[in-house]
Amino acid sequence: MRILACYLKRILTGVLCLSFTSASIAAPIPLELYTQEFPPLQIELNGKPEGYVVKFVEAVVADAAKTLPMEISGVHFVPWKRAIRTTQRNSNVLFFSLSRTQSREAQYTWIGQVSPYEVAVYRHISGPSVAIKNLSQLKGFSVAAQPASAFEALIKDIGVENIIPVHYGREAIKLLHAKRVDFAPLTQSSFHYRVEQYGYKPSEFVEVLKVDELSQELWLVTGNKTSPAVVKALMQSFERLKAEGLLEQLMNEYHPKSEVMTRYRNKV
Repeated sequence: MRILACYLKRILTGVLCLSFTSASIAAPIPLELYTQEFPPLQIELNGKPEGYVVKFVEAVVADAAKTLPMEISGVHFVPWKRAIRTTQRNSNVLFFSLSRTQSREAQYTWIGQVSPYEVAVYRHISGPSVAIKNLSQLKGFSVAAQPASAFEALIKDIGVENIIPVHYGREAIKLLHAKRVDFAPLTQSSFHYRVEQYGYKPSEFVEVLKVDELSQELWLVTGNKTSPAVVKALMQSFERLKAEGLLEQLMNEYHPKSEVMTRYRNKV
């Protein structure tokens, strides 16, 4: 009986260990998504995340979960500086859509390109009537820029001093319209959305210079504290789904006259 009891005890102990291990393996890794509103890539509509990059990242995580259990715990729309800080300080944070620059290269793990990105400097139609051929000619003018953004770093490096901080692109448009800043960078893909939201007309603003240094692909990244296993699973799913055409399909679906983007344009 004593031998049988010991045998049963060993079996029970093994089953409990196996159950614990299985439960640990099965428990999904929680991922937090951080971004800033940027139509039509990523927007918040009626309290829910929308946009073609949001939907693609959700699909990537769902596909990667087949290899390594993981799930999205939340999608957070926050100021850019906070998103950067959170991504760098924590593990299992996904951050999008970020331009890839030399100064940022070692600060993140770069998972994949999620969207084309073109930046231009704008002024109000009644603003400074000067021909701007390069960014250095912005010296002496007031320029809006997001703190910790690639544009802010760029104009600081060339000696622009009168930089007016704005946390959101929409603030820059309001400042331009009120003539409280001379110039501001705006993304061409979201320019019309932003202008319409505040009852302005696109014709009230003038594009003066395309910023070639920042006009490039945007990326999905994670911080360097995220485990290699999570990164590998995400990268594999990212590459597979993009190769299958899912990202291109989503980009086509989120056009300005689509049902979702029409609701977004009319919500203000």
